[in-house]
Order: sequence, then C-alpha cells, then structure tokens
Amino acid sequence: MVRAVIFGASGLLGRRAMRAFDDVSVTGTVFSRTGAGLVPVDATSADDVRGVLDRLRPDVVVNCVGERRPEVWASAPERAQRRNVEAARLIAEGARRHGARLVHVSSDYVFDGAAPPYRPNSVPNPLNAYGRWKLHAEEAVRAACPDAAILRLPVLYGPAEYAAETNLTQIGAQMSAGECIELDDVCVRYPTHADEAAEVCRRLAGALLQGQRLGSVNHWSAHEGFTKYQMAVLIARRFGLPAGRIRAGAADATSGDRPVDCRLDRDNLPAVFSWPPVRHRSFRAGFPPVVEPWLLATRPATS
Repeated sequence: MVRAVIFGASGLLGRRAMRAFDDVSVTGTVFSRTGAGLVPVDATSADDVRGVLDRLRPDVVVNCVGERRPEVWASAPERAQRRNVEAARLIAEGARRHGARLVHVSSDYVFDGAAPPYRPNSVPNPLNAYGRWKLHAEEAVRAACPDAAILRLPVLYGPAEYAAETNLTQIGAQMSAGECIELDDVCVRYPTHADEAAEVCRRLAGALLQGQRLGSVNHWSAHEGFTKYQMAVLIARRFGLPAGRIRAGAADATSGDRPVDCRLDRDNLPAVFSWPPVRHRSFRAGFPPVVEPWLLATRPATS
C-alpha cells in the first residue's frame, strides 16, 4: 500500500488532507498535539524530520507546515521564518533522500497583486514578510527536490478549531459579538474550501506517483473573489446579523503590504487530473456551515 506523510496535519489544510488521503496508509505530523495517526515532529529540526521519514519511509510527502498568522510575523519573525522556510528545506531534502514524491504548499502572497491573473510562470514580487518567506521556501524546495510539485493556494476556509484560524470565522465571531468593525473593501481574496484544496493535494500526489509530468509550480483557486467587507455582508444577510455595524474601509490596502488582487490562473491543473474533475465548492454555499458554529447562539463552550 502507498504510504504518505503529511507534515502540518493539525492545521486547517493538514486536517482535511488527512481525510483526503484516507485511501492510503497516511501518517500526520504535528508539533505538540496527539491523536490517531499523528506523531509529534518539530519540522524545523533536522533530526526530527530525518527520524520520522527514516521510520515511515513514505512514497509521498505533503508539506502543509507554515506560519500564516500576522501577529506571529510581528512578534516572533525568526520562528515564523523557520516554520515557513527552514521546515520546507528539511522536508524537501528528506523526501528526495527517500525517493518520495513531494507536494509542497505555497501561497498566492508571492505576488504583489498588481497584474492578475497570475500564471505559474508569472514573476513573483511579494510585498510582505510572509510572501517573501513563501517564495524563499519555494526556492529551497526546488533546490533540494527538483521533482517536487509546488502548489500555490489562496486564503482557505473550512471547519475551524478556533475562530481566528480563518479570516472568515474570525469575522463571523466579531460580528456575532455585536462589535462595530471596519473591514477592508479593496483587497480581493479568493476563499477556497480546505476540502477542495486537500483534494487537489491528493490528485497531485497521485499524478506524481503515476509518473505524470507536472509543472514545478501549480496553481489552484476558487473563481469567486470577495473583500473582507463583502464576506461580512454575506454573513450578515445569511444569519440576520445587523449589517449596520460593518463599515467598509481600506486598512489592508493602505498598509502597503497586502496585495490588492492575487487571482491565480489555475488552467494548467485540470488537464493533468484524471476523471472525475475536482469538485468546485461555491463560497456562497460553503461559508454558512463553517461560520455558524462561531456565532454566539451556537458557539462551542470550549471556544
């Protein structure tokens, strides 16, 4: 049976990837949590990465490790840099050493947002530390494991373990608490369901294992674009929350370090995927069950 290791299995995408790879022998790595099919690994430790790969000897590796929280970029930049760059290098080196196929997850933030849509061969120009780290990680992966498939994704949403895990659930929690909030109405995001992104990871891994030729960089994204303000308006309408407490602003855009529109051109991927096609999840249909648990009336007591 095919053996897979998913690094970063406790994160939003990693959790869904564990489900997407349920047809193979899959093991997920986590930094400190425990659970079925999960092993503790510090992905920034060469010894830890080497140890788990030597023991499991996977056929395919998926790297979902990364630090995307802006507050960590500011408060602990060295730690964030290690989780985004050093971990990518170590995992790529380990995958190549064991002859495993590698899917490395990257971000649309490698682009400046000035000239969308961006194709896989578009020239990156990141505006902030996160984007620079993700670009450096891509470079490290290509150097260490030239046959890896790099998958750039936009902002993801899906079942969250805490409200701040996604922009969407954080906005919902703020609105349900009755806060008056100002949200950016300039920068466009393309929120993509984590289940859809996880399925793409699984398809990429399958294509690599079958010897299909893939580009070194691949893009996947939902087609629908929304600003944070527009997402909040949809939440208000769906759940009967007071839309008057939401104000349209331009905070993200005026900061100068957030791209205005990083829409990814994903036309290269469907051609390499076998039938059936990857299921596209509409944001308008997909956001209500994700947001609802974080509204005050139904929020879990442990939140």
